[in-house]
Amino acid sequence: MRYNNSCSGEECPLTKSRSYKYTLTMYCGDGLKFIISCFTILTISITTTLILQILYADGSPQNTAGIHGAVATDYTNCSQIGTKILRKGGNAIDAAVAATICMTVVAPHKTGLGGGGYMMLYNHKEQTEPIIIDFANNTIKDNFLQDGIRIPAVLRGLEYAHTLKGKLPWSEIVKPSVSLAKEGFVVSKELASEVSKNIDYEILYGHISAGDILKLHDLSNLLNAVGLEGTNVLYNGTFSQKLLHDRIKLSKLLPQLVNYKPDVYIAKKSSFYKHVIYYPPHMSLLKSMIAALEDLNISTDNASIVGADMQVAKTLINSVSMPLQLKQHVEEERYTGVVAMDWEDTYVCIITGLGAPFGLGYMSTVGFLLDKADTNNTLSMLVPIIFHNEKALCGLRGVFGTDDTLIIGQLLYSIIVRQLNVSEAIEYPRYYFSSDGFVIENDPKHSIDTLIRNQLNLIVPAPHLKTDSVLKSVNAIIKRKDLMSSHSDSRGGGLASRF
Repeated sequence: MRYNNSCSGEECPLTKSRSYKYTLTMYCGDGLKFIISCFTILTISITTTLILQILYADGSPQNTAGIHGAVATDYTNCSQIGTKILRKGGNAIDAAVAATICMTVVAPHKTGLGGGGYMMLYNHKEQTEPIIIDFANNTIKDNFLQDGIRIPAVLRGLEYAHTLKGKLPWSEIVKPSVSLAKEGFVVSKELASEVSKNIDYEILYGHISAGDILKLHDLSNLLNAVGLEGTNVLYNGTFSQKLLHDRIKLSKLLPQLVNYKPDVYIAKKSSFYKHVIYYPPHMSLLKSMIAALEDLNISTDNASIVGADMQVAKTLINSVSMPLQLKQHVEEERYTGVVAMDWEDTYVCIITGLGAPFGLGYMSTVGFLLDKADTNNTLSMLVPIIFHNEKALCGLRGVFGTDDTLIIGQLLYSIIVRQLNVSEAIEYPRYYFSSDGFVIENDPKHSIDTLIRNQLNLIVPAPHLKTDSVLKSVNAIIKRKDLMSSHSDSRGGGLASRF
């Protein structure tokens, strides 16, 4: 199978070659002229195919040679695991779940089975409202809260999504991460840097450097059992009995662990520049922010000038800064986002995280870090986003996720109003609120224009600026007509995978 090679890099739209066999499967292309010119060939092909199916059908899965899709994560191998799942006939839900499990293996500093998160599922062909699977807001309560531990909810949330709409067997989804944990993975620069910051982290993983191979045998054993028997082995089985060393504390927590289920509900939606924006209901702040942004009435022609950038910055900061300042503690959470699209126009965003780097810093006896329970940090700032044109079925649509409302506003503006391609929009320098200040990116790759930076300094006084903040990664996939483009944020260190 060949693709359009007229451009290079992640922003290159993913589309099929112009062969009749593949173009006929599309529904958003320039099909009228093609259909008229090839009507006879199409009729003959359909007739021939039907005859062959009647004569030779054996009940085997449909050939997936003409299928395409994309997965974007913070770790290249996880993106590739996602697209391998798509190649096997899995859908975007299968791919995103597999890639997220992979991320819990390779990025324990910012996500893990002990954490929580949100998942948004949407099918653009069906035009139904997206559903959200919430395994974050109900993870800090009762006995777990009293003991300062978050309910380890990630596996339950992922399994629920797979049970709901997945295609491949659960074992196929988990298997790649079992091998990755057992055989070892290449330590990223970010993980090595985080481990080096605290001697307690080195006790957990040893002294590791970027490029080293790290093996996690206990985690591999757990994931292997989960793949074969389902998540009950952790929530109500042999591994649940091994979760903690403290047997008294464990006996108190087990009933709550056994009964844990994620919440499921319909996404909220708002209108922004003739596009529908879907988001979790608890993010009411997002609705007022994008409304204020649209009230600026900035045209696409003027959207990229410095004056427009400053109007946008002032509006975004003013609309979100006061609610954040009223909070006694702004989260120091870490997170990672996984996004996927498939040939059925299913869009998925899974965003998972921990209340702090490495969570509690306490390794469970089954191979993953437990996360801290903190009522000031419920992971409620994690936000999956899906958007599409209000009227044009084949218009611009896309998916991404982050934990910062300011970043959401900047990205929606860059993609929808400025009409940047996905790579330009994601890599464009940002500003956002951090745990103890306002961040204006100013590193070699993401340096804000000096004039804009000076203006931002006037909006938010210098004492509130933070210069050593961890860069926030946002991975995204967008689609225009039948052209799919994906990009993994360089801030996260991964690469998107497509086929």
